[in-house]
Amino acid sequence: MTEQSPEKIGLALSGGGLRASFFHIGLLAQMAEQGLLKSVAVISTVSGGSIVGALYYLHLKKLLETKPDKEITDQDYIDIIKIIEVDFLKTTEKNIRMSVLADIRKNIKMKEADYSRSDRIAELYNEYLYQSVVDNLGNPVEMRKLKIQPLGGPDHFHPDENNDDRVAKVPILVLNSTTLNGGRNWQFTAKTMGEPATRKSNIRIDKKPIRLRRATGYQNMVVAQQDFPLGHAVAASACVPALFTPLAVSNLYFDKNEDEKIVPQLVDGGVFDNQGIESLLKNNCTRFIVSDASGQMGMENEVDTDPVSVLLRVSSVLQDRVRTESLLHLIDSKGEDNIVFIDLRKGLGERIISWNDQDGVPAQEDEIIPPTSDKFGVDPVVQEKLSLMRTDLDAFTEVEAYSLMLDAYQMSKDDLAKFGDAESQPEDGWRFLQIAEFMKTPLSNPDYLKQLGVSQHVFGKALQVFPWLWIPIVLVVLAVLGYSWEPFIKPVLNSSYTVIGIITAIVLWLMTILAPKFERMMSFLSYLRPHALLVKRLLRAGLLVVGTVFVIFYLKCINPMYLAQGRMAKLKK
Repeated sequence: MTEQSPEKIGLALSGGGLRASFFHIGLLAQMAEQGLLKSVAVISTVSGGSIVGALYYLHLKKLLETKPDKEITDQDYIDIIKIIEVDFLKTTEKNIRMSVLADIRKNIKMKEADYSRSDRIAELYNEYLYQSVVDNLGNPVEMRKLKIQPLGGPDHFHPDENNDDRVAKVPILVLNSTTLNGGRNWQFTAKTMGEPATRKSNIRIDKKPIRLRRATGYQNMVVAQQDFPLGHAVAASACVPALFTPLAVSNLYFDKNEDEKIVPQLVDGGVFDNQGIESLLKNNCTRFIVSDASGQMGMENEVDTDPVSVLLRVSSVLQDRVRTESLLHLIDSKGEDNIVFIDLRKGLGERIISWNDQDGVPAQEDEIIPPTSDKFGVDPVVQEKLSLMRTDLDAFTEVEAYSLMLDAYQMSKDDLAKFGDAESQPEDGWRFLQIAEFMKTPLSNPDYLKQLGVSQHVFGKALQVFPWLWIPIVLVVLAVLGYSWEPFIKPVLNSSYTVIGIITAIVLWLMTILAPKFERMMSFLSYLRPHALLVKRLLRAGLLVVGTVFVIFYLKCINPMYLAQGRMAKLKK
C-alpha cells in the first residue's frame, strides 16, 4: 500500500491585462475570507495575473518573514488583500500603458538597440508597484531576493521540503513567459529562470533540435543576469506581441556548434499557456484553483474574410483550442472534485440552433440554456459586459475595477467552500462591495450599463463618454488648415501641376526612404543616403515630440476626467 501524497494546492492566475488583475483580486479576497490563502503551495501567474501576483507575493513575504507561523491568522491575509485592493487601483489609475511614452528622455533612449517599451514598462512596474513594499530587495527589486525565509523556519528553507510542518505555507511563485526561439514555456522563480525540464512524454513529441537547460540558481548564471529584476520578469510575462517589443535575455546561452549566441526573446506567457496550469502540474499540485479572466473567442454570425481578418480569427481559434485542451486535460487527469475554476463567462446562457430543413426553415426550435449568474448576485447583462471588457494596461475606473473584483468574489464563494476547512468569514469591509446593488439590478441605473459598454473599447473611450471633446478636436484641425491655407495649401491647389507635383513628391519621398536599403543594387541612390537619413531623423524627432506632448496632455487632462466619471460617488448620485 503506497503512502498518499500530501495535499498541495496550486493557484493559477490567468492573463488578460488589468481586467484579469482586478478579477483575481476578488478571488484572493474570497480565498482570504475562507482561510484558503494560507494553504496555497504554488502560485502560477501569466501576464495580468503576474502583475498582481507578484505584488501579493511581496506582501506575503513581508508577513511570513516578520510573524511566527503559529501567530499568523486568516485576518493577516485579509489585511494584505485589503491593502492590494486599494493600492493596486490607485497605482494603475496612473495609466501604465500611456505612462510608458510620457518621458521624452526615455522615448529618445528607446531608439537604442538595448532599450525598448518593454524595458520602460518594467521600470514602471517596479516604481509604481513593487519597490516600496519590502526593503532590502535591491533597486530595482531582484528575482533572487524574493526567496522567503519564514520567521522561525529552518535555515535555507525550501517550500517542497519544509512546508509540511507549517500552517501558513510558503508558496512557490512562478511567473510564466514564452520564448519565441523555441516556442516553449519560460519560467521566472525566486530560485532561477529558464525553460523547465521537459517530461519524457514531451521529448518524444517536441523534436526541436535544441533545448535550453535551466540554471540551478541565479548565482550560477552569467553575472549580468544574476540580479534579474522582478519588474522585467513581469514585463516579459505580460509582453503582448506587437504592442511591446520581445524582452531579450542576453549572454545566458551560447551555441558552440554554430559559434553564435542564443538570445531568448520573451513574449507574453499567454502565448504558451494563458491560464498558467502547466506550471502547477510541473510542481505536482494535487488541488487546483484556476482564475481565468482571459479574452475568450466569441461567436460571429458573419465572419470577415479579408486576409487580415482571417489571420486574426485563425489566431483566436488556436488560442481558444489551447485554452480548451489545457483545461480538459486538467479535469481528465485530476478530476473535477479537485478543481475550482472560475471565468468571466461563468453563469451565462447559451442557444443551440438547429439546421434548416428541406423547406429552408429551422428543423427544431432553438434550445435555450438559461443564464445562472443571478445565483451569485450578478445580472446576466452585467456578466456579459464584464466578459467583453478590454484586456488592456490603461487606467480602469472604480466602477470597472470594483465590478471585476466583486464578480470573482461572489462567483467563487460556493465553489471554494469545498476546499476550505473553515466556514467563510462574514463579508468584510471590502470597498468593492458598494457596487453590488448595481450589478444585481443594473436596469435601475442606465449610467452603470453605459460605463460597462464603454469599458469594452481600447481606444476612444473618452470621446464616447465626453462627446463634446470632438469640438476642440475639430477646432484644432480647422486652425491647422487655416494657418496652412495661404502659404501651403492654396498655392498647391492653384497649381496646374498639382497631380504631377504630388506624384513627384511621393516618388522623391519613397526614394529617400528606400535609399539606405537599395543603394547596393542602384548605386545612384547612394547620393540620396545623407538626405534620406536627415529626413528620417527629422520625421522621427517630430513624431517623438508631438507624441510625447499628446501623451502628457492625455495623462494630465483626459485621464483624470475619465476616472472622475467612473467614481462610485458619481454613480450613486
